[in-house]
Amino acid sequence: MIAFARREPGLLALGGVIGILTGLLAFALIQVIGLAQDLAFGAEASTLRTVLVPALGALVVGLLVAYWVPETAGGGITEVMRTIALRGSRFRKRVPAGMLVASGVALGTGGSGGREAPIVLGGGAVGSLVGAAFGVDEDRMRTLVAAGAAAGIGASFNAPIGGMLFAIELILGRLSARSLQVVVLAAVAGSVTARELVGPEIVFESRVEYGLTDPRELLGYALIGILAALVGMAFLHGERIGHDLFDRLPGWRPLRVALGGLGVGLIALAVPEVLGSGHQLPPIFGDTEPIDTMIDGATAGGGWEPVRILLTLMVAKFGATMLSVTSGNAVGSLLPTLFCGAALGGAVGHAADLLVPSASLEPGAYALVGMAAVFAAAARAPLTAILIVFELTGDYGLVLPLMFAAGLATFVADRMHPDGIYTAPLKRQGIVVDEPEEIDVMQSVTVGEVMTSDPPSVGVEMVLDALRHRFAETRHHGFAVVDDRGGLVGVVTISDLPDPPVEGEDPRTAVDVCSRKPLTVSPTTPVFRALHRMAAADVGRLPVVDPQTSPSLVGMLRRADIIEAYRQAVNQGLGRQHRKERSAMRELSGVHFVELTVAIGSPAAGMALRDLQLPEGTTITSVRREGRLIVPRGDTILYSGDEVVALADVEGRDQLDALFERD
Repeated sequence: MIAFARREPGLLALGGVIGILTGLLAFALIQVIGLAQDLAFGAEASTLRTVLVPALGALVVGLLVAYWVPETAGGGITEVMRTIALRGSRFRKRVPAGMLVASGVALGTGGSGGREAPIVLGGGAVGSLVGAAFGVDEDRMRTLVAAGAAAGIGASFNAPIGGMLFAIELILGRLSARSLQVVVLAAVAGSVTARELVGPEIVFESRVEYGLTDPRELLGYALIGILAALVGMAFLHGERIGHDLFDRLPGWRPLRVALGGLGVGLIALAVPEVLGSGHQLPPIFGDTEPIDTMIDGATAGGGWEPVRILLTLMVAKFGATMLSVTSGNAVGSLLPTLFCGAALGGAVGHAADLLVPSASLEPGAYALVGMAAVFAAAARAPLTAILIVFELTGDYGLVLPLMFAAGLATFVADRMHPDGIYTAPLKRQGIVVDEPEEIDVMQSVTVGEVMTSDPPSVGVEMVLDALRHRFAETRHHGFAVVDDRGGLVGVVTISDLPDPPVEGEDPRTAVDVCSRKPLTVSPTTPVFRALHRMAAADVGRLPVVDPQTSPSLVGMLRRADIIEAYRQAVNQGLGRQHRKERSAMRELSGVHFVELTVAIGSPAAGMALRDLQLPEGTTITSVRREGRLIVPRGDTILYSGDEVVALADVEGRDQLDALFERD
């Protein structure tokens, strides 16, 4: 299976499988949400039910998040990025099922958020599990996780091109031919699977054809772009402030999630449209499709009343989403950005129509453009935003306004803050998610080449007194904690020991004080990624586990090993550069590069270069010794085993062979 996954056709086949599985997962989530809605809200609306259902649902989700699937808290897109950066793109097996239950309950009971981010999480986890089953390396695993994320967006919006760009802009961070093929196939497979099971209108669809009929409309779209940047910044800073507030609250974590749900219920008493995703609300709440209503331009009322209603919807949805996402509910903020964007754009459209009645403006067109602009500003993914909204309408008439407003919103938001809502939390934790634009020298060295192959370790049953003695005896600062079969249990450092020591006999063992489930790397992981994980977690060592027999410990990567990796990378880089320059000169008329090895007992062994009787017109260009590149000088002494490169003509080659005894 490993050989199959390493071939391009095999990787493409896995992408198709991941797309189909993610499409099935999206269909299952939609069914769970509907079932939870029917059970939670019933057929009659009441004040008590509107308040209590979101709170009780959030309490259930809080239990799931605290004790089963913490990965689902806050949606999932940031968690996908964190897993790629810190855990080699490897998710736990329970994540897809956990997402299905937690997000289904959260959205079915009125948690304010979207199902798209949870499906991205589920799709990424599916990609990881499929990759693990076929033993792919970390680079291919990253591609498969991105493919699952693309399939999640494609299945959620019936927008495979948008899903592809989402994976490129947010998950991968850069484009490569191999990744693109797999991502495209997965996005298409996910979209087709979900569409066949759910129907063509998976989320929402404009029932009106729009276009740019008057150049003056661009002024309104420019205003949307600027205002959308402000709304995007509100999402960014609102999530930061909300997370800080809920993290400071004392008490049981599930109760904090329930408190956020209670806040959503109270807002829903005045604005029931904030419940759930803003799509397919329970029929007891009147307008069950608020986003569809906005993009159709059908907001009730005359005069300035639609403007007031839409701005109220935007503020209420923003507040409810902040309560849900930052308290740790299993909902995402992707669809709320589209909701708020539609409300913002629709309000601008209605206001412009009142102020310039002769232009015959369409508020629904402004709502669609607002959706793309707010998402682009919040996520810093303008191409994804443009393509998702375009695929929803299928109308070229709005392409120019979409590009104009989304590009302007992203530009303004970039001037205000460098990060989006998905990368900012990771940056605050010191986690690097971007791929290097240029080739990092540490990309050429893998962990397996420099790791300590026989790392110091201790058993799980070693008592603390013996462990303290082991630290003093070896002067090591950390040990891997392993079980009887050599499986990694955790890492214990000298700072984990109680200081001062407990008086008398301390019955605790290494497993009681070690850090459980530490960050790990595999032997095939490039050192530059391992270095990013060490920096993000502020640790001085990373256990190396074999992905085929995980959690079997095969080595330890330490700071000293990083230094060795850098030395190897520099030498390899110099060698590659030297060979590149050498090959570029091979076609010079009359001269050739000759590669020779100094044989034992040859005339050249033990002699300085200045003393060698080299043929006329011959120049020694480099000497490579034990993998290290040496710039040749007159006093450089050659030793047996040295690899020498010389520039010589045809006649000189025979003399060099004799001098170095070249075979």
